[in-house]
Amino acid sequence: MKRNLLALLVMLSSLVVPAQLKLPSIFADKMVLQHGREVTIWGWAAPNAKVDITFMHRNYTTTANTSGEWKIKLFPARPGASGAMLIASGKQKIVISHVLAGEVWVCSGQSNMEFTMSAFHDNYAQEMASAADDNLRFMVVKNTLDSKERNNAELRSSWAMIDSTTIGNCSATAYFFAKKLREKMKIPVGIIISSWGGTPAQAWMDEEGLKGFPDYSQLYEKEIKPLDITQLQAARIKSEKSYLRNRADAGTLFNTMTAINIPELNWDQVRLPGNWEEKGYPELDGIIAYRISFEVAPGDEGKPAVLHLPAIDDIDSTWINGSFLGTHTVWNQLRTYSIPAGVLKAGKNLIAIRVEDTGGGGGLNDDPSHFYIETNGKKIALCGAASMKILLRKNQVTNGVNFSSLQNQPAVLFNAMIAPLLPATIRGVIWYQGESNADKYVEYRTLFPALINNWRKRWASPELPFLFVQLASYNPAIKEPAESNWAGLREAQGYALQLPKTGMAVTIDVGDQVDIHPKRKREVGERLAANAFNIVYGMKNEVPAGPIYKSHTITGNTIVINYDYTGKGLWQKGDKLMGFTIAGENKEFVPANAVIQGNTVVVSAAEISTPVYVRYAWVDAPMDANLYNKEGLPAAPFRTDK
Repeated sequence: MKRNLLALLVMLSSLVVPAQLKLPSIFADKMVLQHGREVTIWGWAAPNAKVDITFMHRNYTTTANTSGEWKIKLFPARPGASGAMLIASGKQKIVISHVLAGEVWVCSGQSNMEFTMSAFHDNYAQEMASAADDNLRFMVVKNTLDSKERNNAELRSSWAMIDSTTIGNCSATAYFFAKKLREKMKIPVGIIISSWGGTPAQAWMDEEGLKGFPDYSQLYEKEIKPLDITQLQAARIKSEKSYLRNRADAGTLFNTMTAINIPELNWDQVRLPGNWEEKGYPELDGIIAYRISFEVAPGDEGKPAVLHLPAIDDIDSTWINGSFLGTHTVWNQLRTYSIPAGVLKAGKNLIAIRVEDTGGGGGLNDDPSHFYIETNGKKIALCGAASMKILLRKNQVTNGVNFSSLQNQPAVLFNAMIAPLLPATIRGVIWYQGESNADKYVEYRTLFPALINNWRKRWASPELPFLFVQLASYNPAIKEPAESNWAGLREAQGYALQLPKTGMAVTIDVGDQVDIHPKRKREVGERLAANAFNIVYGMKNEVPAGPIYKSHTITGNTIVINYDYTGKGLWQKGDKLMGFTIAGENKEFVPANAVIQGNTVVVSAAEISTPVYVRYAWVDAPMDANLYNKEGLPAAPFRTDK
């Protein structure tokens, strides 16, 4: 029996498979490595095993530690150098083909970085059809999250060369940035895209970086870090199935709510338009009902009409007086519904809207100018009081965590989508984010610089270039006087320019009042590149940005504004300089007359004899602001009444 047991043990030992030689997912065929610097290659092998790399006619050797982890630093390569890389350990070998040395940038943020070229096909059809550049390559990190830092990234797509078949999967902002670098510098460029729509900055910071923000740090430490994400994701799937089972019942219930005269027991009262997150429901996703009453004057009843609604996030089904008007499924488009003759009644009428939101913001966008009924040559405004009832919640909660917003929790995206990239050698970062922090723009003044410093510390690069996009125009233009979260967030983004090796691309002129994802991504990418040429690549003759407020002086009834980055001179796009307002000590701002004098702008207003403060483009969507430098780069919004 002992002899048989010994033989069995010998047989079993012969079946033990040695630890697999493995590389992180970001090392793959067609990858780009940063030229001109030592590059770290790392991975896993059997404990204490020897690991060899052959690349660019050089041989490198190291030994894995007792946990099987290893890393090797490669000699700096010249730009454009290419070849295959062989990694070997014992009898195991990995060959990575078509490796290229060039500039490597990480591209991160939320949806305006995430949106791909295919999303803007109609705008860039020719660009996509003719794309062909083997020296412009990209990879995309999958939307993943974790309660603890990972050492390997899940990918949505591995390295690919840009051509007409691949370009549709590339971030539009990142593509135009990289293309501009390629055109001017004539060297290969690789972009690592790691972004997730609708996410706040705190989700992209690590545990240490959050310590300056106790609310986020404590939430992560107490609620997020202890989570088992695998189990939580399984519970999330279970919750999704439950939601889908009950969805039809919610629709049936809504059908009983479309008539004019039904009791509104236990309905909440809200004011519309405006997303429900701004109305006291910050964690709500699912299906809700709105009821909106309005009056039709005698003589206007029975006539055909048109209902104008703001964009509705995500899906609506709309009724008037029990008559179905239509359904729209595109979350960021205005709604226009025809009202047939005979539907409107003299006196009280009622709009019933069933809204389904699958995640992120929900409800009617805050767009009063597109919220009315047009009938008999008149407009009936719909802004004001409305009734609201939750029919079905999507965001079921387990362990105190909201499934629908799990990706918005502190550190979870850093853990899964940035931490695995940290050993990689990169040139810098481009960043497009801020929409999801606009309601806390004062906090963002310190939160955003803290994020930059956090990444620099983790990449062990104190001046890692960090170029970012200032928020574009969005939401109906607000006339002064008014406060604007988006203007406040733009100002907060500018605080980061106090850090070295940072640059900001101003995009107020290429935004879209009714679409938070403006289609003009070429300008965004190229303005980021303009910053890179000056700040990162030392091309001091390249103007990095448009005019940025420097100082001002008050002379009599005028304010004279001085700017940095005037380039070849200031320039106004149009017949009259727009976007400036001024105020006296009472801060009651009025539109200003503004003229360019040399490299200054002089502003005044007849009703302000003693001006004290000046603002420029200080609204959500300053589409009429038209100050540029002669290089065609727009001036940044500012205010002096801080």
